[in-house]
Amino acid sequence: MSQQPTILALAGYPERVAATRFRVTEMLPYLRARGWNVRFEPFIEDEFFGGFYATGNRFQKARYLASRSLSRLALAIRAADIDAVFIQREAALIGPAYTEFILRSLKRLPIIFDFDDAIWNYDLSRSTHPLAVRLLRDPSKCWHTMRRAACVVAGSTHLAERAREVNANVQVIPTVVPSRTWTPLPGRLDGEFQEGALRIGWVGTHSTAHQLELVEPALRQLRAEGHAFEVHVVGAGQGFELDTVEVQSRAWRLEDEIREFQRIDIGLAPMHSAPVYQGKCGFKQVQYMAVGVPFVSSWAGGAQDFVVDGENGLVARSTDDWYRHLELLLRSHELRKKLSHNGRKLVETRYCTERQGPRVAEHIEKALRRATVT
Repeated sequence: MSQQPTILALAGYPERVAATRFRVTEMLPYLRARGWNVRFEPFIEDEFFGGFYATGNRFQKARYLASRSLSRLALAIRAADIDAVFIQREAALIGPAYTEFILRSLKRLPIIFDFDDAIWNYDLSRSTHPLAVRLLRDPSKCWHTMRRAACVVAGSTHLAERAREVNANVQVIPTVVPSRTWTPLPGRLDGEFQEGALRIGWVGTHSTAHQLELVEPALRQLRAEGHAFEVHVVGAGQGFELDTVEVQSRAWRLEDEIREFQRIDIGLAPMHSAPVYQGKCGFKQVQYMAVGVPFVSSWAGGAQDFVVDGENGLVARSTDDWYRHLELLLRSHELRKKLSHNGRKLVETRYCTERQGPRVAEHIEKALRRATVT
């Protein structure tokens, strides 16, 4: 390695996307603190991403993706003074693993591969990507990279088990938030609701909002019984509605993200049980715990690594469970206090960037030392 080693960090999306922000850019200061120079290069640039999922402009998007693919190819071919490569999910959003092949097989650079989703299960039927991405994406290319990686960083135990099918050097690093900025509002850890209308809420993306259908029957029943609350949904996309329950739906904005979670009184984390969802990392549950919001979660994905029913969250395995748990949280101050306190404590002691950042840097350095020896 050079005297001041440099790591090239590649991701498919810009920093505003959660996977990039919390699994790459939030971790980079811990590498820099160990003396690394870090060069971060997203495939989709931030200024283009704003309209990336909007309908229309197919030709413009296809042209942009082609241009970025050529830029990625040039980056890989011309890469110099690079000692290692960190790849979050994929180096390029479309096409085969050409960047990964050049950097690893031709340039002989060690690769650290990070993933937080079952990215090989790309569902075209639910995809909201531009047409060019849907036609040209190669979900299976992750296996090529994992096989050749010096180390694989997986977001959950389930994902780590899959990665170990092709690579023995796998570490579990959950997706977490900085506990210094993700903090509870006053009174939250004491089980208090915030002033104003009581809010049952969800914050996410347009690609996962359909899972709120799991909670709709419970919300409808609670409303019919006279419970007073508002349903707040953030990030579900323009025009999002539930069939029988009125919702207040707002667009997601990066600058409002923490506040949107803080202002929820009871959090929702529904998830279907299909195999693709087992690859989800339970990040929403971590975000609720960080701001002290008691929540109800499906028993799926990475939530199974850390959610303890009745201790730091409530687990719903059926429609009846959703109703029963939400009704209990609406009336039990002591339960809300217990879940809020225990969830926040877990974040502070383990599920935060301050704890996991040094682990990421340590595992990367260990993997690179092994790669240098071999």
